[in-house]
Amino acid sequence: MGILSGLSGNLDSMSRNKPESLGRGLFKFVGLSVIAGVLGIALLAPTVIIGGFAASAGISVFENLPDYIKPVNASQASTLYATQDGKPVEVAKFYHQNRISVNYDQMSVNIRNAVISTEDPRYFQHAGVDIVSFVRAAFGNVVTAGGGAGGSTITMQYVKNSLVEAAQLSGNEAAIAEATARSIDRKLREMRLAVALEQVASKQEILAGYLNLAFFGHQINGVEAAANYYFGIPASQLDIPQAALLAGMLKSPNDYRPDDDANLERAKVRRDYVINNMRDSGYITNDEARAAKDTPIITKITHMPSGCEANQTAAFFCDYVVWTVRNNSEFGPNPEDRENLLRRGGLEIYTTLDLKLQATAHNASLTWVPSDDPSQVGTASVSVQTGTGRILAMTQNRVFDQTTTEELGHTSVNYSSDKTYGGSSGFQSGSTYKIFTLAEWLTKGFKLNDRLDGRVRTWNGSDFSARCGSIGGTWTPRNIVKEPDDVNVIQATAISENTAFVYMASKLDLCDIRDTAMRFGVRRADGTELQYIPSSVIGVNEISPLSMAGAMAAVSNHGVYCSPVAIDKVIVRSTQQELKVPTTQCSQAVTPDVAAGMTHAMRAVISGGTGGASSTGDGVALAGKTGTTDSGVHTWMTGYSSTVATATWVGNVSGSKSLSGIKLNKKAGNTVRHDIWRTIMQTANKLYVPGPLDVVPPSVLNATYITIPDVTGQTPDAANEVIKTNMLNGSIVVKQISSPQPAGTVAYTRPAAGTAVASGSQVKIYVSKGGGATVPNVAGMSVVNAKSTLLQAGFPAVSEPQPTQSQFFVKSPTIPKGMVVGTDPAAGTPAASTGAILLIISAGP
Repeated sequence: MGILSGLSGNLDSMSRNKPESLGRGLFKFVGLSVIAGVLGIALLAPTVIIGGFAASAGISVFENLPDYIKPVNASQASTLYATQDGKPVEVAKFYHQNRISVNYDQMSVNIRNAVISTEDPRYFQHAGVDIVSFVRAAFGNVVTAGGGAGGSTITMQYVKNSLVEAAQLSGNEAAIAEATARSIDRKLREMRLAVALEQVASKQEILAGYLNLAFFGHQINGVEAAANYYFGIPASQLDIPQAALLAGMLKSPNDYRPDDDANLERAKVRRDYVINNMRDSGYITNDEARAAKDTPIITKITHMPSGCEANQTAAFFCDYVVWTVRNNSEFGPNPEDRENLLRRGGLEIYTTLDLKLQATAHNASLTWVPSDDPSQVGTASVSVQTGTGRILAMTQNRVFDQTTTEELGHTSVNYSSDKTYGGSSGFQSGSTYKIFTLAEWLTKGFKLNDRLDGRVRTWNGSDFSARCGSIGGTWTPRNIVKEPDDVNVIQATAISENTAFVYMASKLDLCDIRDTAMRFGVRRADGTELQYIPSSVIGVNEISPLSMAGAMAAVSNHGVYCSPVAIDKVIVRSTQQELKVPTTQCSQAVTPDVAAGMTHAMRAVISGGTGGASSTGDGVALAGKTGTTDSGVHTWMTGYSSTVATATWVGNVSGSKSLSGIKLNKKAGNTVRHDIWRTIMQTANKLYVPGPLDVVPPSVLNATYITIPDVTGQTPDAANEVIKTNMLNGSIVVKQISSPQPAGTVAYTRPAAGTAVASGSQVKIYVSKGGGATVPNVAGMSVVNAKSTLLQAGFPAVSEPQPTQSQFFVKSPTIPKGMVVGTDPAAGTPAASTGAILLIISAGP
């Protein structure tokens, strides 16, 4: 890979390896002699003569020096910091092309001498272009038909390599062609820039820049990285044989790579050639040269990660910061400028990462879902500070690795973020997405204590409203386990009842639910539009953990969503200028009352619902929501305190294995989300001490009460419609009862007509089979008279309570002791004539 790709150190318009015709060589000799003459005047004559001669010759000897030509050394590396105990701590350094740039004095004198003696012996004598060497090279190419030595100085090689690299970084095909063209024009430009460069940079800076830019094969850029990789040492410790080997590689890096056994023989020949050059230039003695050549090539191949790979605890957050720079115009008008700023700008990047919380999250992830587990189940967790959007932790159970390795547990894909930020395409959110139906339910004025119809049924598309599209087909949602079919909103949230939330959605608009999710900052990780089909209510949209953490933080923040941010500030090291950075954007997603209602329902998830295993046990008020997709392919735990929100995902990176059948750290795979989330939040509660969560106002909590209409005598279907139009849910009882009402009509309801119940309550409709009678009122009668009256009304089976049945002896201020107070069934109630009537007796005042 490498931008230089073996071109370093060669004058490619006069290749040492490719012969050419004598005529072509003569042509070059004449052309290059003209250039040499111009540059000779430029280098030797006074400035006033240079300007006049250059103008008359039609040649601009000097030109403005692009910033990317200037040497890239250690001072221009960008540094990323996180926070620990309130102090910045270095997490990673970024170098151009992921190389490790070092200063001149951090390079062994041996590597400096080896390169100069072989590539440019007159380096410290010329001013960027060596006329003597250039003319000699031109003449030699004529004599050898193109097979002579090159005439490029180290400065010229550095300029050429910088031009090629800049062109390739831009992706501009025309610029790449121009930078690599075999032409006198290109060579002349390189020479002009070399002369200009020597006016603004020292020889030491240029040599260091050249060696920091050089390609050493096997994706190795820069002498520091090369020394690390091939010998396991820094460039400052290179001895004579090691330095000579690396210097020799500059001619054709991949041909002399010592990590390939097929190269060792020619690599030694080339190394010894360099050693001889060092001796001939007076840098080493004869004895030193002899000893160095007698030394076999000994390598210590060492993978030395740089950039984000160098700190695995924070690697994926670090990568997210890199993508933040790449994607935001605050850091430059185009991706090339932003990348150049990051790699060459000498930035001090202060991030939002809390190293203590990050370490806890990292360790918890790897403890409960090891990266090398054969199942290759993935997990990712993100923590966001409430009210600021600051990302405090971001981790996953993988080794961050930007190579093409297929090693188990290695990846460069960030499971926590969206695709455009180096992330995946997201994961189905499961029941965590239900909070947006809950939010829309309360926004539309429904209450937490309203009742929901959780019966399993087949829904038609026409049962739902969607103002932004049409809904078709049928759908039969089910619950993971059998759940009660008559619950309030708090209960439905606590037990995560699918059918109850689908019922809620049927009373709303699916597009409004989608838009509510978007106000909470939620979007599909792959960048496509959120789906608004009925099944989206229970979580088919594929979302990143970062999106869900941001949404949870908004609920905690009184309904105000603040977009997540990873950077607090950026300072240019050389000037101390503070750059503009992306800042959090806050907006009201729902009203504070609605947010408080959401919190009230979601507290029940942790205090006794599906999230009970996530309770931190430290007395901190928490709220949350679990999620499990079909067959347990993905599982989630999301929630918050008043200060920090965390989203944890555990699931299949690829494939569709059920986590319930997988053991992770000796536990069922579908439960470890709770262990990870709980561990993270226990630390978060210590670092960011929470207060109380919002208290739900009665206007959001208390149910709307509806009086049950009298549907006696109506057909069951007609009665059901009347009940439905009154915001109640009818349930027709299959078994018919004896009743004075005509067979096939409604005998009565339970609760009875006239009773006030919570909106959405289920009303059972009893259907008459005829043959029944209405129980008469016998209150105030003696037992004897009451029995006689009931017998005449068609109820022969009348009994008195036993003394032990105390509940049927009630105190009465108006009816004397021993007299009848009432009956069971009650007076006025239709009852089967064959049924038993029990008398209720007065116990006196």
